[in-house]
Amino acid sequence: MRIGLAFLAVLPLAACGAAEESALKAFRDQSVAGCVEASRRAAPPAMAGLNFQRLCSCATDRIMEGKSAADLARMRPGDPEQRQAIEQCAAQMVPELAIPAGGAAKG
Repeated sequence: MRIGLAFLAVLPLAACGAAEESALKAFRDQSVAGCVEASRRAAPPAMAGLNFQRLCSCATDRIMEGKSAADLARMRPGDPEQRQAIEQCAAQMVPELAIPAGGAAKG
């Protein structure tokens, strides 16, 4: 009987964990898709060959790191943290795009 009661007590916690995991997956999927679409529209022709899926996946993973679904739900598009994540990932993918500490792009 105790094992059955313990299982019933843990069941809601497992459901909460599953809901959190589902929310995080949904956030990631939507974030990457929105980023890819916006990046393709805004990219100059010279960047047309950039792998936006990879860039946006990298940036989204950086943004999500250590955050709960509730934390992510409070974020707004264009937050400085998002811009920084995109810049860091772009610099990793294409070092010529690295933005120095002064803020002016190389080139």
